[in-house]
Amino acid sequence: MLTGWRDFDQTFRAFDLMQHELDRVFGPWALPSLFVERARRSARTSWPSINAFETKEAFVYTAEVPGLGEGDVSVLVEDESLVLRGERKSDAPPGYETHMRERAPYAFSRKLPLPGRVDAEGVTATMKDGILTVTLPKSKETLPRQIAVKAV
Repeated sequence: MLTGWRDFDQTFRAFDLMQHELDRVFGPWALPSLFVERARRSARTSWPSINAFETKEAFVYTAEVPGLGEGDVSVLVEDESLVLRGERKSDAPPGYETHMRERAPYAFSRKLPLPGRVDAEGVTATMKDGILTVTLPKSKETLPRQIAVKAV
């Protein structure tokens, strides 16, 4: 007995739908080199991880920079932006041989826009337990000012 063309058409439509769903679900892994490159590019632009806070007197930025010391990081305020630059080195100590290296050396530079004017002379940066904290005091012109109301 011969099967009608309609049955073949429905079968092929089902295969097409299944292929579409498989491509949608497994698409990023279909081209592993493209996926890995995209992940690396994303990691490059987002390291170190940074949080920004605002108090009444200052803007505070914290950055996770594990394994970096004072001399490995520089902090600049330029063009209404905070610039963080640094380099993570992973050299073996003298006399040791490297057998495995998962933490690759890495240089970074992040330029973050400031939400307001700051007093560049009062900027402080401290590092404790792999956390860099940069405190940028607000400029005197931008601080809120209490105005006394007088009855006339």
